[in-house]
Amino acid sequence: MLTMKVLIINDNESITEAVKDFFEFENIECKTVNEGREGISEIENQNFDLILLDIAIPSYTGIDILNELKRQRIENQNIIIFTASVFKSEQINEFLEIGVKEVLTKPISLDKLEYIKQKYLKK
Repeated sequence: MLTMKVLIINDNESITEAVKDFFEFENIECKTVNEGREGISEIENQNFDLILLDIAIPSYTGIDILNELKRQRIENQNIIIFTASVFKSEQINEFLEIGVKEVLTKPISLDKLEYIKQKYLKK
């Protein structure tokens, strides 16, 4: 049986741990990183079924990660942005062109995590 793999890139460790616990309880492998450059390195070196990306990471942001993916033409990633930021529809359309599937606002509820699991991590 194939194991699904999720990458969480978020500088808030309590959020990453809570989301990781949710996925691991569902037998989904989960890698967490709390720094943007480490996040882009993970994306470049491993395949993930889903990437949960916070935009507001200090120093190397989620936007920097998306721009780097675009620059490297790394596409077809299941990227979901989860953020407390508010974006204009033009910005969201740019994200979608890079491969972002959805933009969800924080706080992330268990219902939203379940929805994400059902939609993107079908076995």
